[in-house]
Amino acid sequence: MAKEERFADFALLLRETDDVAVIKRPVRAGTGLLGDSIRLILSRDIPAGHKIAIHEVADGAPVRKYGQIIGFAKGNIAPGDHVHTHNLEIRDFTRDYAFCAEARTVDYYPPEKMRYFQGYARPGARVGTRNYIAVISSVNCSASVSHYVKDRFKTADFRRDFPNVDGVIAFTHKSGCAIQPGEPHQLLMRVLAGIARHPNIAGYVMIGLGCEVNQVQFIRKEFKLDEL
Repeated sequence: MAKEERFADFALLLRETDDVAVIKRPVRAGTGLLGDSIRLILSRDIPAGHKIAIHEVADGAPVRKYGQIIGFAKGNIAPGDHVHTHNLEIRDFTRDYAFCAEARTVDYYPPEKMRYFQGYARPGARVGTRNYIAVISSVNCSASVSHYVKDRFKTADFRRDFPNVDGVIAFTHKSGCAIQPGEPHQLLMRVLAGIARHPNIAGYVMIGLGCEVNQVQFIRKEFKLDEL
């Protein structure tokens, strides 16, 4: 008895008027593919990306995929047959160049049904849900200073004077001093630049020591952070 599978799990019908469907993953011969109006039994093993007939195609009849004629049947093709170069050929035929005949007006989602949330617009069409100031250390030697700066803004006065700011965060690490040039250095710079660009970061300050390999000016130039 043939093993039965859901048609949608193994095949893709690009247009309802198509004569063939595209196999999404390999299927063994004898497998039955069942859909709403499709019932096929594959006559041979079909590799992924290949086509199968979803109904009978007579010898010489055009074969359509994505609504377009891709060839003509070279012999009768039964439902579930593999459709490929062995049973499909190219012929000259009259083409209909009715451009945009099937164009449809865009059905935009109704504005009254849109859902919103409170966020902060950021560059690059991004949106943040928090408004933090980041204090970013370029090197482990400036970690303590970064924490001191962050602690300075824990007062009630700061929260009262800047109610739109969620807080000041220090981002520190244990590298950046004699870091090896190349991939390790690039990775560290990329991470720190990613923090500066994060949508929840409204602004940032980078703190370095001055003698480290991971220089602040290098990070800002490499990742164009001056644009923030």
